[in-house]
Amino acid sequence: MRPVRVPGSRFQIALAAGALLLGGCGFLKAEAPGPPAVPVALVAEMEPIAGVDGGTPCGPGEFAAEAAQALADWGAKRAYVERLLTAQKARELSRWARKEMAGYRRVPPLGGVAFRPAFYHKDARRLVLEGVVDTLPTHSPLVTRCLKVYLLYDQGAQAIVKVAVTIRGELQE
Repeated sequence: MRPVRVPGSRFQIALAAGALLLGGCGFLKAEAPGPPAVPVALVAEMEPIAGVDGGTPCGPGEFAAEAAQALADWGAKRAYVERLLTAQKARELSRWARKEMAGYRRVPPLGGVAFRPAFYHKDARRLVLEGVVDTLPTHSPLVTRCLKVYLLYDQGAQAIVKVAVTIRGELQE
């Protein structure tokens, strides 16, 4: 059988090969991850969180407007944090209930977390919002352990400038 010659076929093949070599064919390119939506600190259980801990405790109903602005910004940044916060990461944050955390397999979606203003840093004009992601297995029936997310909202920038994830325990008496 004799090969069929198609006019210009060598040229077309050479052109396609050149385009591939020069970086064409966009669907084959691996997308580089963009910059993080917000810095995220994964903090070991009960360790202090720089820039978050301290400040003046917020009373009920305080900072409602700022909290609403922070939550609007959180809507844009939440997916990035959800990709980082895996069950494995939550287990790694645990210090006192490692054995009990071995079976922890799923972090609930962050879209369902209810946040409340927790602390206000007056000099820095920063508001800390606290949300409970999940109640975790515990090493003692007297201790309640929670996976928590803290949002640090800067009033000047009108944006969340830091997210911290940690485990906090509370002794039930």
